[in-house]
Amino acid sequence: MFAGNLRLPPHLQKRSRPPFEMLRTRVLTAIIGIPLMLAAIFAPGGGLFAFALSLLALIASLEYQHAYSQADWFPKPQPSLMLLLTGAGMPFVFWAYPQLALAQYLLVPFALALLYELLRAWRKGSLSVAPNIGYGIFGMLYIGWLFSFGTLIRLDQTAVALGRWQVEQGALWTLWLFAMLWLGDSGAYFVGKSIGKRKIATMLSPAKTLEGSVANLVFCTLVGWQGGVGLGLSAGWAIAAGVGVGVLGQLGDLFESALKRSIGVKDFGGILPGHGGVLDRFDSFLFSAPWIWWVVQVAGRGS
Repeated sequence: MFAGNLRLPPHLQKRSRPPFEMLRTRVLTAIIGIPLMLAAIFAPGGGLFAFALSLLALIASLEYQHAYSQADWFPKPQPSLMLLLTGAGMPFVFWAYPQLALAQYLLVPFALALLYELLRAWRKGSLSVAPNIGYGIFGMLYIGWLFSFGTLIRLDQTAVALGRWQVEQGALWTLWLFAMLWLGDSGAYFVGKSIGKRKIATMLSPAKTLEGSVANLVFCTLVGWQGGVGLGLSAGWAIAAGVGVGVLGQLGDLFESALKRSIGVKDFGGILPGHGGVLDRFDSFLFSAPWIWWVVQVAGRGS
């Protein structure tokens, strides 16, 4: 039952792997993944990046549905696939139609999903109408809608100089966000592995230490400060952006861990060796992207 034991059963607990082997796997995944992400970010117009985010949201949504459909609850939830697919389309749709209102996009899919679940309940006597719709709405917003803030950050196509190259302002804002997340996560990993002693969330994320968490915050703040000032923000706004990413990124990680523990899975997927699934890798991005979008909207105008 769902009622709340957050400890994983022994057969689902992560088996320890040699630190070097784990690091090597993570590095190999990064060597392949980071250049692909950079290519998508800097592709002119932002369309390729929006498509990449929708593809990631689709994979994450399927991971999410599969995990919840395996939960040992009654009634067993099967988050509405129609709603999850609607969410996965958000990043690309909001790039193609930036003026489209959320209500306009969601009204028809929500109505169709509700009618489908009611028909299914009538024909098969299903007791899962509310869980299927509820978890579908949550997954749609948590995954698709939050991923779409990456598209909104990337929308600015103002031409700016990057050394000898002309790039788009939105690409630099986006790169700034990923730099904070990547370097903050790397700093937390290496500091936590080398000197981390004090556990801070043993029931949610047993490997997370206070030392690693502080390192994450410090790295995010430094990258946010230097990168933000370089992009034209005031020092105050740039530091605030970095601190926000350092805090929200870690909260996103803990939130995703809480979801996994409540279901009873160790990872949402395994498509990214050394990192788990898409949700396991991009949980910090989902919580941080709306904050950076807001900072850019408020402080980045005219920069």
